[in-house]
Amino acid sequence: MMSFPAYLDRIARVNGLDLPDEKSGNDPLAAIQWPFYPGMLQDSPEKWWADFGLRHARHEGIDICFYRKKGRISTLAPGTRVPAMASGTLLNISQDLLGHTLVVSFDTREKEDARVILVYSHTVPDPALSIGQKVREGQVIARTFDTRIKRSKLLSHLHLSCIIIPAKVPDKSLDWSLFADRRRVTHINPVFL
Repeated sequence: MMSFPAYLDRIARVNGLDLPDEKSGNDPLAAIQWPFYPGMLQDSPEKWWADFGLRHARHEGIDICFYRKKGRISTLAPGTRVPAMASGTLLNISQDLLGHTLVVSFDTREKEDARVILVYSHTVPDPALSIGQKVREGQVIARTFDTRIKRSKLLSHLHLSCIIIPAKVPDKSLDWSLFADRRRVTHINPVFL
């Protein structure tokens, strides 16, 4: 599995955000920075959209939306390619607030009582993917959902979660009704992966 900074670099690379320019010299990624507002971070109680009020529950992951290049802040466009952070097996695809969530098991050290999953939300899954299919680290598995379709006040973004779930939960039940229940699951901050 790649680290979170390496994952951000991969997102930049697969979407052509890292194309060299006069300011970036030989290191095209040096020009890209990824700002995160408080409401975008794991466990944040705040929203980062609309009224910037409080969420109904602490945030269950991290929202990747903004990047800075040559001093200019931009947002990920609808349809931004979403690569897999780690190799694994696609366990489920479910609807979420904005689009679809892909659930990928990556922990090869599964214990009898728990397993670790990566959750990619607010996406449009690659139509070539199917449940049970193996995915490779870096493989484009989805694109960000176009939030304008639902007239959402949220910008198009990728929500990324890493979650420890009970091993006995059926794959078809791996969705937000489970992920939001912190009595049944444990969230790992993806920034520290």
